[in-house]
Amino acid sequence: MRLGFNPFLSLARGTVWTPARIELELSRLGRPGFFSPDSHSAHQGSLRVLGRIGLTFQATGRVEEMDVRLEYPKEYPWEVPSAFDEKKQFQPSTAGHQFPTHKLCLSFPGREEFTLGSEDLAVEVMGASLIWLDKRFIFERTKVWPGEAEEHGWARPFRKLLIEEANRSKNDCLKAWTDWIVAGFAVPRYDAGCPCCSGRMFCHCHRRLAMLTCQFVFWRQQEQELNDQRSTLQAA
Repeated sequence: MRLGFNPFLSLARGTVWTPARIELELSRLGRPGFFSPDSHSAHQGSLRVLGRIGLTFQATGRVEEMDVRLEYPKEYPWEVPSAFDEKKQFQPSTAGHQFPTHKLCLSFPGREEFTLGSEDLAVEVMGASLIWLDKRFIFERTKVWPGEAEEHGWARPFRKLLIEEANRSKNDCLKAWTDWIVAGFAVPRYDAGCPCCSGRMFCHCHRRLAMLTCQFVFWRQQEQELNDQRSTLQAA
């Protein structure tokens, strides 16, 4: 067997869910102590795990629990698993960070907060689910999501990431250019010189900023076209 070879990973960037691999995954999920797997099923290259996630506050004895369904994609661990409120304990809402399918909104994909390719990717997702659960209980009491939250919509989350990335560069030219892009006063050219004035091509110099700009402009255009369609239907 060659060095670094993992027999559980297929050549198609996915996981072969053999009984031994499933047993290993269940053991890994239960190791941190806040998630207890109850049952599982594997079908057509995907894995589904049912269990309960919860935490106990030592000072008050208060317990926060929720039954969770963890669905692994076929491309796992190169694609993030999805966590669902299995018993529909909470009412889905945008403000409550929960999709209509009862899927938990754990992270904006553009932030790349989960470690793709890691054997502990599902454990990271369950850790994020635990944080979500604590915040959701606070939201149920106050009707306000605690802490900073991502903007909702198609283009707005990318706009926030774009501005953060430009500010992180500490380059005044980039920050000014980004402001123009966000305001719609400029059209990006990825094969032209980088806005930082380095003389290098934009997509080779500040690659992540170029990628975020591309995504923001695309989704802003999609939102505009959708709004135009709605306006046309309303006027008809």
